[in-house]
Amino acid sequence: MAKASSDTGLTAAQLRGALLTRVNGVAAAAPASSGKYSSLTAANTSKNGANAGQVTPKTCAGAAAGFNPTALAASPAAAVTFKVGSNGVSEVLIASSAKTAATALAGHIPAECANYQAKVGGKTYTYAATEQKVTGIGQQAQVLSVQAAGAQSNNRWSLIYRGKGFVGTVTVVGPNASKEAIMELGQQAYAYAAKSLS
Repeated sequence: MAKASSDTGLTAAQLRGALLTRVNGVAAAAPASSGKYSSLTAANTSKNGANAGQVTPKTCAGAAAGFNPTALAASPAAAVTFKVGSNGVSEVLIASSAKTAATALAGHIPAECANYQAKVGGKTYTYAATEQKVTGIGQQAQVLSVQAAGAQSNNRWSLIYRGKGFVGTVTVVGPNASKEAIMELGQQAYAYAAKSLS
């Protein structure tokens, strides 16, 4: 089988067609991208944590992803970004077998990354990272929150879930990022993707 499709048979093009086209009535900021998960720029913005500045300790650079992206690096994927008011929103869908998805979602935020620092644009911010399992979205889901001390514009909420044959993530970064917002967005994204890919 060609590498363009995963062991679940889903291709990057199919995943691209299952991405949300609007968030709160706002169209995507740029056309959706697709290809290998490790090569997607929108995927990289959601996995590099605190806007990918210099992170201390270094091992926490991927803490905000809340899952093990290396397990999915070579999988077909699609990503899209939105600018909703002052918030950045991204969605990523990655083809995945149930076993690989379970491995990817088994990761936890390391204890030393519950609080870490990142230098962004010459300023150093302190971040607090937390994770929580949630129900009602897909076969398995968890919410991650990365809060910047004194800088709400850098707050980040992510939700990662496992669907049938794919893993999805939605991320909101900005002053209006909240658990309620990410849960609502996650439910919409999962429902649309599950319907499109079934």
